[in-house]
Amino acid sequence: MRNFPAEADLPVYQDAGRYDAEHWWKVDDLAFWKAMAGEFGPQVLELAAGTGRLAIPVLQAGATYTGVEVSEPFLKLARDKLTAYDQQACLIRGDIRDFHLKKTFDLIFIGFNSFLHLLTDADAQATLACVREHCHSDTHLIIDIFVPDPLFLYRPKNKRVPAKNYPDPDSGAPVKVEETNRYDPDTELNHLRWYYSKEHEKDFLIIDFTLRMYFPDTMDRLLHDAGFRVLEKWGDYQRRPLDENSDLQIYVAVVGQ
Repeated sequence: MRNFPAEADLPVYQDAGRYDAEHWWKVDDLAFWKAMAGEFGPQVLELAAGTGRLAIPVLQAGATYTGVEVSEPFLKLARDKLTAYDQQACLIRGDIRDFHLKKTFDLIFIGFNSFLHLLTDADAQATLACVREHCHSDTHLIIDIFVPDPLFLYRPKNKRVPAKNYPDPDSGAPVKVEETNRYDPDTELNHLRWYYSKEHEKDFLIIDFTLRMYFPDTMDRLLHDAGFRVLEKWGDYQRRPLDENSDLQIYVAVVGQ
């Protein structure tokens, strides 16, 4: 595997407890991934596995789970969560752009916008090439990302917008998060800054990070060029077709043109 990317050292990827606390609300995809593991498993690989949030429904479906994640703190928390599934789960520190596990899987997935951390076409192409290396003729690849919203991308410069609220994982005190963003349409990179505040401690933490905004036509091109055939394009976790009103773009693909 190549050296780990510089993004892995950003503060956003170092505090696994805070990550889980601030994403307390994200539960709408759990039943979806459990169903996907049951339908396309049993050998399942998750790329950018995070803190193991999606591993649990996959394992509950009876699948055998492998997760690749670049953040060591995230991996540590994921391993703690998956202790009860010791015989069914394997977690590996790795760069999803360059991993070689020497086996194939029935389902490979990248959930909850993790694909957006691939900041260039080259990063996406390298990841998809590694995915192909781990596919057999009936492997299903599923990628779940949001549809970029121009109202989000082209907000006034330096305008703070409420992003989320969550209880501090150590004290339980309410934390408010605001964000600003700067979008570059040439690179399709959205540069975000999150401001964390408590009642008597404004901006006690400020975090910068960047996401690539992938539009549907770009995803179609990348998957086609990587040798995948798209079977389904869903706009939500209820598997309704992707259309102009969809918030999500969920791709189901197999190897072959």
